[in-house]
Amino acid sequence: MAEMLFRKLVSERLGCADHELRERGLDVFSAGVGAWENLPASPEAVQVRREHGLDLTEHLSRRVHRVMVEQSTLVLALTGRHRDLLLNDCPALGARIHLLDRDGRDVHDPFGGTVDDYRRCALQIGQNLRQWVEELFRKDTTLT
Repeated sequence: MAEMLFRKLVSERLGCADHELRERGLDVFSAGVGAWENLPASPEAVQVRREHGLDLTEHLSRRVHRVMVEQSTLVLALTGRHRDLLLNDCPALGARIHLLDRDGRDVHDPFGGTVDDYRRCALQIGQNLRQWVEELFRKDTTLT
């Protein structure tokens, strides 16, 4: 859910289509520390994102690996445990790895929960991603 919203927010900010982000040097993707490879998004996640005009039907999960982190300029972890796992694997890249939640709270995975659990999670993700996007565009003038 976070990847799709981040793509939307950045492409709106740049005034381009989502598929043009890579042409502009931005690669936005999600990967999980314990994710199974190539699983579709849950029906609840698809429904919640559809409610916001986003299509998750083609999304497939993937597991994060060291090269992804090394090639990223910003890594947003959903929980402190996830961040710690990434930091243990890539300690020299600590300046790139942050919690998504700006107040240091975990974003709990709603997997197995209700649609309302997914809505609450999407709200927390959205509030924080908007702050990250604002900060990125303030700090990096090459994005504008």
